[in-house]
Amino acid sequence: MALFFSNTFHVPWTGSAHLVLTGFVGPLTASLAAVVLLRLNGRLPAGVARFTAVGAVPAWALAVTAAASWSVRFDEADMNQGFSWFGSSTLLFMILGWIAGTACLAVPLDSLLASRRSLPIRVTLAVLLAAPMALALGALMLMPPMMGTLGAVVLLIVALRQGRSAAAVAAAPTHMIRRQVVAPSPRAVGGAALALLVVGLACAVFAVTGSTWAPMVTDSTHAMNLGLAYGAFASIPLLILAGRVLAPRLGSTTPWAVLLGCASMAVQGFAQFLGAGHASQWNAILVAATLLGFAIALPLGRLVVAGRFGRIAVVALMGLAASVVGLQLVAMSAFLAPVGSAVLLIWSRKAGSVRQPRLNS
Repeated sequence: MALFFSNTFHVPWTGSAHLVLTGFVGPLTASLAAVVLLRLNGRLPAGVARFTAVGAVPAWALAVTAAASWSVRFDEADMNQGFSWFGSSTLLFMILGWIAGTACLAVPLDSLLASRRSLPIRVTLAVLLAAPMALALGALMLMPPMMGTLGAVVLLIVALRQGRSAAAVAAAPTHMIRRQVVAPSPRAVGGAALALLVVGLACAVFAVTGSTWAPMVTDSTHAMNLGLAYGAFASIPLLILAGRVLAPRLGSTTPWAVLLGCASMAVQGFAQFLGAGHASQWNAILVAATLLGFAIALPLGRLVVAGRFGRIAVVALMGLAASVVGLQLVAMSAFLAPVGSAVLLIWSRKAGSVRQPRLNS
């Protein structure tokens, strides 16, 4: 993720480093972490855990080799000079990796599904479950910036929560004094959400159709940039309103998360005003995505069981991982804002009907 967001893919060695990190090192260490967690929970016997850990090495090695072969094949196709034996062996490496992954997953699945069924039925069931799982994991490896980082964060949170000792639980205070957060009235939320829904829809419509009727727009790309910019700025009051509504549930980090989200939308609006093709637009979008990623990660910090510095470090890693999700949300912020306004509008109607009981005549 650091390589991706630092925009250094033009350097020759970063492509190979990215492939090795996200296609082999990352998946392998995540697999080992999952095996260790299952072993510590008593879900896997020692022999099964050892076999799974060892079997993960050739499985991921063959998977990353298939990905490298695929990349080489594309490069050779662009040069139009024929294919080498390595570029022509993509399917072979994929099949071998699929077989190795299926065998690696079938053994622990057989242990987890242990029951009174006979051995042939258990083995058949384990293989039938392991084969599509191995294929899915191999396919997810092809988009590691999204799935790899988020999966690593989930494993990290689970490991920290399981590593909490009983003594630490006993030493924790039985009650905590929480600051009372007053939620806004449903009627006020509904009125604001309705206004923001109209503004958001107008920005989305302008982005799509502005080039056909707006005199200040030069072409469809210019209209899209302006619509995305206006939609990003219109998302700022929506984030503030959503923060007020969710504050009682998300805790004390909500104001900081809202602040980061608003800063992200402001940077996104500035990036769109720069226009497509501007040298600084992509860098500004990456900054906006990073800010939004940390805005997503801050409320999730309450799930982390660690000391102060450990929690800060984990939240920082979570923010970096969530930046990939932030990149997708930032790119579609102008079209997602009306959806968020509609959700708040529906919530206000339901909350208002619950708080206001009907009068019996």
